Amino acid sequence: MTELIFRYLKIGIAFTLAWVLLYFWTSCSYREIKGKEMAPGLAPGKNYWVLIKERTPDVLNPDDVIAFEYASPGVGDKESVRAGRVSAMPGQRVKMVKGDLYINGRKTGTAVGKPDEGFDEIIVPRDCYFILMDNREVGPTLDSRANGPLGIGAVLGRVKK
Repeated sequence: MTELIFRYLKIGIAFTLAWVLLYFWTSCSYREIKGKEMAPGLAPGKNYWVLIKERTPDVLNPDDVIAFEYASPGVGDKESVRAGRVSAMPGQRVKMVKGDLYINGRKTGTAVGKPDEGFDEIIVPRDCYFILMDNREVGPTLDSRANGPLGIGAVLGRVKK
């Protein structure tokens, strides 16, 4: 009788362990961020943990650094992993005046663009984020200033240092 109990106990532990491993296998990803768009905060070419499960708008917050897939135009639409900072959430109004970013009519306090840079107010659509890069020299061609709000489907997850 005890042999049968131990046999079922071993099978139960193995089954539980398999489910836990499967959960972590599908939840986490180890991706390399190669670009210089988030320097000096994220060193280029260094590997960072990206948790795939954290895509939903109620989990991501402003100022979170996220990884997302980006298709480079003109390079055969090859996708690469980029990093950016969430600046505005769905439904928020965003505009830039003389390099200063305004969200819902309030100045954010950090200069985002060049002093002559600006754009008219937009409302970030549902299931999208307004993403800005920390490196001001590289960022304007890759972030939401040039490409518009980033759809939630492109977000891989929050970057963990």
